Amino acid sequence: MTATVTVDQQKQCRQDAEAVENFAKRYYDIFDTRRHDISKFYQVEAKLIWNGNELAGREAIAKHLIALPSTENTIYSLDFFPMKDLFPDETTTYQVFVSGAVAYGKTDKTRNAKDKKLFSHIFVLTVDVASSIWVIANECFRFHE
Repeated sequence: MTATVTVDQQKQCRQDAEAVENFAKRYYDIFDTRRHDISKFYQVEAKLIWNGNELAGREAIAKHLIALPSTENTIYSLDFFPMKDLFPDETTTYQVFVSGAVAYGKTDKTRNAKDKKLFSHIFVLTVDVASSIWVIANECFRFHE
């Protein structure tokens, strides 16, 4: 039995794909340039596992991320999958997989590839019911060490 995908479903899928990709670009741009605004990207009750350490709540997550040294992130790949199996009533919930590299500290021309740390970043992205904006509900960030 094959499922028929309607034109409206295809259009919605393209729109969501664009929204997820734009969210990721904005997130890493804010992370690198205006980190004091990072809390806007999280649900109030969001959770973050940062290299094995759990942080609960938007304010705790923002406090931790803001305290990090300045960064320059490079995204190598981004992929995402709908989570309709787990959240059948939510059509805009995705698990997002990002792999990349980050360099900490001041940017200068002497920085080379070995100064970057490889990472994996996985997050659940959904549309906040109250504000109708995309936000991170849960995430896991891990360095490849």
